[in-house]
Amino acid sequence: MLNPRIDRRPLSPPALLVTALLALIAAVPAASLQAGSRQPLTLSGVLYDPSGAVLPGVELTIEGPGQGRWVAVTSAVGQFEVPGIEAGRYVLQTSVPGFRRFRYEFELRQEKDWDRSITLQIGEVRESVAVSVPRASTTSRPTPSSGAQPVRVGGNIRAPRKLKDVKPVYPPAMSDAGREGVVPIEAVIGSDGVVHGARVLSANVHPDFAVAAIDAVRQWRFEPTLLNGVPIEVTMTVSVAFSLSD
Repeated sequence: MLNPRIDRRPLSPPALLVTALLALIAAVPAASLQAGSRQPLTLSGVLYDPSGAVLPGVELTIEGPGQGRWVAVTSAVGQFEVPGIEAGRYVLQTSVPGFRRFRYEFELRQEKDWDRSITLQIGEVRESVAVSVPRASTTSRPTPSSGAQPVRVGGNIRAPRKLKDVKPVYPPAMSDAGREGVVPIEAVIGSDGVVHGARVLSANVHPDFAVAAIDAVRQWRFEPTLLNGVPIEVTMTVSVAFSLSD
């Protein structure tokens, strides 16, 4: 049964106006609070390496809406601060020798977004190998250029030093046919200095060249790569060039 004491008559125009004003007044503090949370704040964070150690003296660039660009350098404890950063989308970049180039897109919306923890990853070891034999035919073909690529090493990273080097063998069938080729390989050097895995990165490689290159790389041995004195696993990219000399 309906309660007879409740007044169910429609609100008068003055009552409707008062109700709307009360709702508007109640909404103002919430809107003000939301606007306040979007005031410029200090973007801060700490830069780490994979072992959890901090990285001091690293320059970072932050690019924001429009032409906004800021530069910060990490302190002795790996911390950086950039004051006056408004809400929006940003890109943070840095490049440190021995580590992979870092580029990170992020959005600042809530207050907690202005606090960042960043971990850089170890860079790849690069090496080039040239294998050349006398040309069996008189057909003239260009010889690929070769040269060892320098390894970039950071202050806390000791690059691996090769202890055992095995040269790839030029496949006889390929030299007899006058074929040349370059085999790009990705290999994993374990914390024990042993090559634990190797794979060819391109499908545009004759299988004879691929097998010869992989067989040699898998026999290589290295001193372990050290990060802050601790052996770690790293990825190595190798370019093996098979060429014929006249």
